[in-house]
Amino acid sequence: MHYRLVAALLVLALVGCAGLPAAPAAVVESPVLSSWALQGRIAVQSDEQSLSGQFSWQHHADRDEILMTSPLGQGVARIVRDIEGVVLEMPNQPVRHAPDVESLTREALGYVLPVAGLVWWVQARPDPGSAFEVTHDVSGRITQLRQNGWVITYLQYASDAPARPRKLLVTREALEIRLVADNWQVE
Repeated sequence: MHYRLVAALLVLALVGCAGLPAAPAAVVESPVLSSWALQGRIAVQSDEQSLSGQFSWQHHADRDEILMTSPLGQGVARIVRDIEGVVLEMPNQPVRHAPDVESLTREALGYVLPVAGLVWWVQARPDPGSAFEVTHDVSGRITQLRQNGWVITYLQYASDAPARPRKLLVTREALEIRLVADNWQVE
């Protein structure tokens, strides 16, 4: 009788474990980078507009500088974030200032460019300061991340650095931002 109880408990334990998701095989992670440069392409689509071009992003812990250019290489916008706030420069327009990138880009561009989150998301990491949900592939790489109302889908990883995203789709409501990382430099 005692053996039947133990056997029944083992069966229940095994059935209970069968419902648990399997852990990713070997989570692929690169070290958190505090200073880097990223060049690539960007496409933004909203209900009101569709834009595409290139970007160059220099990131340091205390400063970001993002230059967005047209497909022909003409400067469209320059965003600089430092300890004093954020500055946006656009051709033939007055310089704009704000305390954060999100409010500044909403006002000036008509959509929010989530730079605070993108600092982490382009590294295939969630922003550690906010709650998130994440889905991994069988290699342990993030395939989708949900954070602060944004859905980040990792479409492709770099072949020479398997932990580094190459193509990302960042969406929120009626806004879609596609990023392609063409060149990473660790500083």
